[in-house]
Amino acid sequence: MTDTPAPTLLDAAKRFRSNDLAGAEQVCRAILATDPHNAQALHLLGLVAAHTDHPENALALFAQAIAENGNDPSFHNSRGSLLFQQARPAEAEEAFRAGLAINPRLPELHGNLGNALKAQSRLEEAADCFRTALDLRPEAPEMHHFLAATLRELGDLEEAERHFRTALEQAPDYLDVHYSLAELLSTRGRLAEAEAEFRTVLAAAPRFVPAQVGLAHVLQSLDRAAEAIEVIEAAREQAPDHPMVKFTRRLIYSNAVPGWHLPMINDFERNEAYKQSLERAVKPDSLVLEIGTGSGIVAMMAARAGAKKVVTCEVNPILARVAKETVARNGYAGRIDVVPRLSTQLTVGDGGDLPEKADVFVSELINIGMLAPRMLSVLQHARTHLVKPGGAIIPRASTVYAMLVETPELARINPVETIDGFDMGSFDVFRSPGYQQIDLGADAHTPLSKPFTALDFDFTRNMPEEGERVIDVTIVTAGTCHGVAFWFDLFMDEEVVYKSESRARTNHWKQAMTFLEKPIALSAGDRLRIVARYDNNQISFGVDGLAGGKR
Repeated sequence: MTDTPAPTLLDAAKRFRSNDLAGAEQVCRAILATDPHNAQALHLLGLVAAHTDHPENALALFAQAIAENGNDPSFHNSRGSLLFQQARPAEAEEAFRAGLAINPRLPELHGNLGNALKAQSRLEEAADCFRTALDLRPEAPEMHHFLAATLRELGDLEEAERHFRTALEQAPDYLDVHYSLAELLSTRGRLAEAEAEFRTVLAAAPRFVPAQVGLAHVLQSLDRAAEAIEVIEAAREQAPDHPMVKFTRRLIYSNAVPGWHLPMINDFERNEAYKQSLERAVKPDSLVLEIGTGSGIVAMMAARAGAKKVVTCEVNPILARVAKETVARNGYAGRIDVVPRLSTQLTVGDGGDLPEKADVFVSELINIGMLAPRMLSVLQHARTHLVKPGGAIIPRASTVYAMLVETPELARINPVETIDGFDMGSFDVFRSPGYQQIDLGADAHTPLSKPFTALDFDFTRNMPEEGERVIDVTIVTAGTCHGVAFWFDLFMDEEVVYKSESRARTNHWKQAMTFLEKPIALSAGDRLRIVARYDNNQISFGVDGLAGGKR
């Protein structure tokens, strides 16, 4: 028996390299018919079986080749590589070590052993194998890539970057390395460099989804949400069911708009109030103006109520884009115009955003504390410039109610002071200014007074941009006053009223509370002087001491 390749074996190898697998198999079987112990033919036939998706046959043939000639390291390497592909890294390790025992100076075997060890989470050993391979063959970009990826998992990010860059010096068009380097740079917070690497990958492989996802994350981190959305939408077009595309798209969109939009459209009482008032106000020839498109649901309610035309504006371009899509999905694209601008930028007349002033003006500018920043100015501008005299205004008015409460649990972080014995006062800088959202239906509290009327607003007329009311409030239950809880009634028209005091779990506004800087101990019968104030940004409450002692 001889292991020297015969001309026919050279022919089989040539056919294999040219991907003529059937021809290679035919030649190998012809050789084995006359020389059944030919190790080279058995090995090559095993490679053919592996490439034609017959792994068990391939492993059996590799074992036969090794039995005939156990001193050829390539046989062990082929067996180990196939075992590794079958997710059998421990057996692959054994095969690679057998090959290295024959010839320890084969860099490919060291690299393959490194990958088998890495698959078993033996990262330090794997890195040593890759280093040995590079000592034997420094000009090996793939091995630099393997080592860099392993070092990254070990947390040695600086050394990992060095090997990624060495790989690119040796193979500038190695896209896998550009991608891996982009991921590493993103992890290291070097976002502009990461963006450049992701774009290099996508310039050569525009449909490579992981690079699209990575670029979208980087753009979002750079506060370039519109570009991030453009990238992730392109990824979605080609891979709509890809888990990372679906997750990243949801992540980017959810971070691009305030989180309260979803609970808002789930607020049944709010939806009913707008629906009923629009059905009463809208006529077949009505031109409706809405400020604050949000999801588009109120604009669609107006169209469903019979409005001839609805113009709605939304300053958030991403929200406006999705609202426009929602309008189209519901068949109202021809009757609802979504304008991605501020209401103060709208134009009226021929060629304008509104063909004429609106007959009906609907808005939802309020927030949990009723009065949102610059809300009164926006309403005044709309009444003056965008709505016909006598036009319907929804909502038309609001009354704010308040109550003094004791709530020690919430007071612990309003303001932030001592927590578990630690002075956490510096953390108070992160607390939202003004009032906080609370839920009187769920948050532990004790009412110290009866509810009282604090402020009234008429949205059908111009109001001063600031004002106050002084109220002497009688204490009915002794306790420590931590602040003033408040809520509002929203008068949609003469009959329909939305009440934010509702304890329904779908009430997305719930209630608000102004916490006192210093709690006040009170006895039943005390009268506390409360000052309810508003300006162009918010409602607030202050305490002006006891009013005349006990009753």
